[in-house]
Amino acid sequence: MNPVSRSPQPVHLDWVLVANAARARLFARDPDNNAMKELRSFVHPASRLKGSSLGADRGGQVRKSAVSTEFAPRIDVHQKEHASFAHELGAHLEDAARAHCYPRLDLIASKEFLGELRARLGSSTQRLLGVSVGLDLTLCEGAELERRVA
Repeated sequence: MNPVSRSPQPVHLDWVLVANAARARLFARDPDNNAMKELRSFVHPASRLKGSSLGADRGGQVRKSAVSTEFAPRIDVHQKEHASFAHELGAHLEDAARAHCYPRLDLIASKEFLGELRARLGSSTQRLLGVSVGLDLTLCEGAELERRVA
């Protein structure tokens, strides 16, 4: 089922994605009065697990006679989970952009996650991208969130 087709939004409302590596909230924002309505919440619990719970990759080993060398895993398991979540968000935003659900998208994400998220945005989403801010506002609510986003 296409997540965009469930709740089409008027095209005049900008979208704001507030995110970190484990949680994201998508809002429609009226640019005239800054009122925000939450459209969808995303949760990626694997981003909060310990590396051992994620099945951390063991380092490789090379043995040459009596000398042994170990290499670190190629990708940190948390980075892999963050990339997976960024890909999920990027795909949702791209589908919505192609369906003309929003005229502009602003990203407000934790500094550590913002670059990962921007790298996963499709071309349709990138054309509609407005402001990108490295700030974690995922726990802000109501008037405080509206004030800080404005």
